[in-house]
Amino acid sequence: MAQLCGKGIWLAHSYDLQRAAEMATSIGATYLLVKVGHGPYYFTETARTLVKRVRTMGFHPLAWVQVTDRVPKEALKAIVESQNLGYEATVLFLGSAFVTADQIRPLAMALDNVEIPRRRLYLATPPPAHIPDRRVLDVLAPVCQGGWMPLAFAAWGSDPEQLVHRDIYQTLDTLSLLWGGTPEVYPVLSPLYKLQGPALLPEELIPWIESVAHHGVDFFSVYHAAVTEKVHWPMFQSLNVQCLETIEKPSTPEPEVGGVTAIPQPVYITVTTNDTVWGIITRYGLTKQQFWAWNAHLWESRGLPRDPDYLQEGWRIRVK
Repeated sequence: MAQLCGKGIWLAHSYDLQRAAEMATSIGATYLLVKVGHGPYYFTETARTLVKRVRTMGFHPLAWVQVTDRVPKEALKAIVESQNLGYEATVLFLGSAFVTADQIRPLAMALDNVEIPRRRLYLATPPPAHIPDRRVLDVLAPVCQGGWMPLAFAAWGSDPEQLVHRDIYQTLDTLSLLWGGTPEVYPVLSPLYKLQGPALLPEELIPWIESVAHHGVDFFSVYHAAVTEKVHWPMFQSLNVQCLETIEKPSTPEPEVGGVTAIPQPVYITVTTNDTVWGIITRYGLTKQQFWAWNAHLWESRGLPRDPDYLQEGWRIRVK
């Protein structure tokens, strides 16, 4: 499979499809990741039905399998069958479950003996510092050559800059030894505080998106459709994807700063006591329609009407 480019949305259940499709259209996603297995269980009908429906709706279907500590080798069936059904790739998802390297090794050995291109297998895990047994990376990285999907969740820490920059991107030198070269990095974002728990408010999600955007991404995905409220959708829509920028504007490359290509990203300001909606619109040359398209979620998430005078100090407002 070619390198991923764009945005994706995870489905935890088959009944999430319609919501995922609506969200994908809103944020500009072209990939839907369908859950086809959990532990030793393979969801036969879901896998078979959704691959056809996803394609019919005009999206690229990817499969994902949640690997747990319960007979990990049994996940092999879901992985192999998803490839046979026509999913473009399969993601092995290791969340917060305590899975040891010894438990996972039989699955890796089994995958090594089936005819699946390694570049069609991806690995989704927490950052290495937050994996209970980090040796699972030693075991699975050589098999999952498609790339790494680090889970950039607030579940692993409250400081997005530390988690994204230090725990994910600063580990790539070490991880390159396991992958046999620097792996493609495709972050997974989520509005969840925890894997189970209250969601981030829209303004709390912004620093996570900005931290990922700072490094430039060719592909990122959102976990998952059912827990991502509509007030969060504009946040993910605003995150630019580097490879699409390159494709759309080949003749006008972005200026370089210090030898690194600058990637245009949304600009936010923090509201002060003296700010008003009209003042911000005037100062930054916005239209009212554009202002509300970017920022209405701040009012709507609190059940407030769109008041041109009411702004709360400390809100993060998008202005570009």
